[in-house]
Amino acid sequence: MKLDLHRVVELFRKSFSTSLSDAEKEELDETLQDGCLKEVYDQLSDETFVLDKFREFEEYSYKPAFNKLKIYQRHIRMSKWIAWGSSIAAILILVFVLIRPWEYHDEVQELVEVTQHIIPPGSNAAILKLADGRMIEIGEQPLELKDVQGSVVKYENGRLSYSSGEECAIKEAYNELVVPVGGECHVLLDDGTDVWLNADSKLKYPIVFSGESREVILSGEAYFNVTKSGQPFVVNIDGSKIRVYGTRFNVKGRSQKTVETVLIEGKIGFKSPGRDEIQVVPGEQVAYNVGSGDIKVERVDVQYATAWLNNVFRYRDKPLDLVLEDISTWYGVEFEARTELARIEITMNLSKETPIDEVIQFLEEMTDCKFIKERGHYIVK
Repeated sequence: MKLDLHRVVELFRKSFSTSLSDAEKEELDETLQDGCLKEVYDQLSDETFVLDKFREFEEYSYKPAFNKLKIYQRHIRMSKWIAWGSSIAAILILVFVLIRPWEYHDEVQELVEVTQHIIPPGSNAAILKLADGRMIEIGEQPLELKDVQGSVVKYENGRLSYSSGEECAIKEAYNELVVPVGGECHVLLDDGTDVWLNADSKLKYPIVFSGESREVILSGEAYFNVTKSGQPFVVNIDGSKIRVYGTRFNVKGRSQKTVETVLIEGKIGFKSPGRDEIQVVPGEQVAYNVGSGDIKVERVDVQYATAWLNNVFRYRDKPLDLVLEDISTWYGVEFEARTELARIEITMNLSKETPIDEVIQFLEEMTDCKFIKERGHYIVK
């Protein structure tokens, strides 16, 4: 009996992303009774094997799918590529037809055409760099481990937290949380401060806050809910310092070397190099240009700055180049501008679970731009 390749692809994809239902787990177990499929399933986590199959199978146009994989190569170990994207389908096809090419030629051609156009949205994912040098991958599965410094690190329900050991042993120890393109992560710091990291961001922080101030180093975007304390909380980003005394705010360092800080509640002071500290009140945004040193303070609607926490792309009259920057870090796609995008403003309210093709279609309908997909990225005209 001929197998349903579409269903096999879906079961394998869900298995590698740990999203199988109980019924689907039973179905997968039955599927893996086929020795050929069991071999394929086992080999998909072998980096060398996968790369070899891509190289061997030129006639099935592997390059678009492989380009998607390369986007993530900078951020996660190669052995976990499959858990990140729909390229699982392309890999499965390549391996499968090499084993049974005489049975599935027509179906494979159809599947390759479909999967080349699929780019998945992001998910909970990060890499935790421990003080002892170990690097731990964080995804959908819970984990618990003990740092050699004495602290217990737990990850469950999408949140990373710490239980401290002997403070004298860990007061100088730092961890770093690295969130790749297409990922998000939530961490509870030693003082009870909650931090949500957006895609393509990093946070370096002490396991225990033991000095006169609580200082962290941020790259990218994060939302902070800081626990009140007589010990000031300081966020260092792109040479600037945000001084906090118990508050909620969003801070974002953009690729254009600007830092945008929006205060939701409480009180913060923003200090850039060579400038006096600026006091910010709730509902205000401080935009700092790292290159020129210019600072702009204005009233904003805070819901747009924090929409990403609710899994939404929400903008009002936002320059298109900044919108595409957010889309790029979430879906892992790249855009090449052939027109002046900063002059095009867009209003948008879409779920971050929206398929990339639908997002692109929406942008084309809302602007006079044309998005042309070419060699794994989009040219915007």
